[in-house]
Amino acid sequence: MARGLGSISRSLTLLFAAATLPAADPSWKDKSIPQWNDQDAKEVLANSPWVKNVKLDQVRNLSKFERRDGGDWEAGIGPTAGVAGFSLFGLFDTSNEALAFERAHARPDLGSVLVRWESALPVRSAEVKIGAVGLPAWEGDYYAIAVYNVLTPFRWNMDNELKRIAFLKRDNQKDLKPARVLILRHDTGLATLVYLFSRSAEITKNDHRVQFVAQIGRLFLSQDFFPDEMQFESQPEL
Repeated sequence: MARGLGSISRSLTLLFAAATLPAADPSWKDKSIPQWNDQDAKEVLANSPWVKNVKLDQVRNLSKFERRDGGDWEAGIGPTAGVAGFSLFGLFDTSNEALAFERAHARPDLGSVLVRWESALPVRSAEVKIGAVGLPAWEGDYYAIAVYNVLTPFRWNMDNELKRIAFLKRDNQKDLKPARVLILRHDTGLATLVYLFSRSAEITKNDHRVQFVAQIGRLFLSQDFFPDEMQFESQPEL
């Protein structure tokens, strides 16, 4: 029996040791960019400090006065609910009242979108390596952040609307507003949005956290990036 307990103890020790070992760095970190293979490039574009899968949320519904003052009577109108929703279950049926209220105020799962710090050298190099097509392109020296395949309203001056309601937030510093927003529409009805922020306000690894915030129609997203992690070969890559 003692021998059996000792064997179990040694097994548990080995399991604990294995569980506490640091995870191995991805292979692309230990290679120069010309040495990357397709798998390295795909890993950079799927799971690296420059790439995030971000859950979409929805901004609150606007009142009729806010819609009037904003000049768009269709903006922020939620799904039919309220008393009409209650009537589906019987307004005076108290056993269903809680369920009706919950359904009337339920927020749908809007899914996620890919957000990529597009201007980083490792990202651009990985895209070229795998032969990606239809890549965002721009002129000028910008930090570029792309939101891929998101439902985007068709409205006049939409690029300026998107520009007004997006920013990069850094701790104890002034928010950075995009200089431009590019809208690349696809045949699927979705679009890739490219937010271009001037590099005149430098972001460094001393900016521990940079929060990207954007609103797209009634959709809202917020994601943190960490410049001290966004480095390659000991150089910040933004």
